[in-house]
Amino acid sequence: MRILVIAPSWLGDLVMSQSLYKAIKQAQPDALIDLYALKWMFPIIKRMEEVNSVIENPFAHGSFDFLTRRTEGLKLRGKYDKAIILPNSWKSALVPFFADIKERRGFIGESRYFLLNDYRNNKKDFPLMVERYSALAFSKDTVKTAQDLPDILYPSLKTQKPDANLLEKLGINLSRPLLALGCGANYGPSKLWPPEYFAAVANKWIEKGGAVLGIGSKNDIPTVNKIKEQLDIRYLPYFYDIAGKTNLVEALDITASAAAAVCNDSGLMHLVAAVGIPQVAIFGSTSTGYTPPLSDKAVCLESDEPCHPCFERTCKFKTYACLKKITPDLVLEKLTKLTGI
Repeated sequence: MRILVIAPSWLGDLVMSQSLYKAIKQAQPDALIDLYALKWMFPIIKRMEEVNSVIENPFAHGSFDFLTRRTEGLKLRGKYDKAIILPNSWKSALVPFFADIKERRGFIGESRYFLLNDYRNNKKDFPLMVERYSALAFSKDTVKTAQDLPDILYPSLKTQKPDANLLEKLGINLSRPLLALGCGANYGPSKLWPPEYFAAVANKWIEKGGAVLGIGSKNDIPTVNKIKEQLDIRYLPYFYDIAGKTNLVEALDITASAAAAVCNDSGLMHLVAAVGIPQVAIFGSTSTGYTPPLSDKAVCLESDEPCHPCFERTCKFKTYACLKKITPDLVLEKLTKLTGI
């Protein structure tokens, strides 16, 4: 059985989708799973033991390009027995359709009925995204609701010991317990815990004898700088700023050596969960009822504001109370319970 999976376009969703590949391999150990994915995702996918190979998805986010999608599909004709389409968009189902793959499975989105021939339209029966992904490993007659699913198999990315030369270049010393700060989120301000709160946690962690890792992409450099600006000057030597200074798997391997993490609801939160690091995950406008970190070592904090969850990118009240009422002291309390530090 050769299966083509059209991968999600967000990092966190990609990590969660590993639960699907695990479920497929558990039911069909000989199945070969290929992912059709954006090129920047390749390094993370290669850390998933269940995936056989990766095919580059050349379409930028939002791009339609009907004719090129047809050409892409024709190149894949005769190669696959089944396709599983994880994004909900109409266009994401075109390549498997033009590839004439016999079974094309996915949840209905954008009225793509004729593009799929094994479709599900009961999203409400699978509240969590990982449940929706995992359900696609099974026939719709076998798994009708989330209650019919076997135990979800959590993502588990392979990691490697950080390269000594890279650690030296970045000035990182692993002799102290390391706390990783996932202070970014591409979604928008309504997911961003205040930098001064991250700084308060960092100060206390270093005071207790630890060190702190400011992590993220180039987009997160301003936020990491704001955290550094509010650190006790005595603690600056124990704050390692690697935002935008590593590739994705280098950051993954360094983070895997950490004692714990504090993360916004983000792709990094899901990466941390997938390498088994204890973490406190902070949810602002979003909800643990949809995309929680898939880890037994994660503690989630979310607002009790009456407007929560709104799932908006920005706060319509301009207060961001859902984030600000989650205090540094509360996060530190949870960290101590998780780590003993």
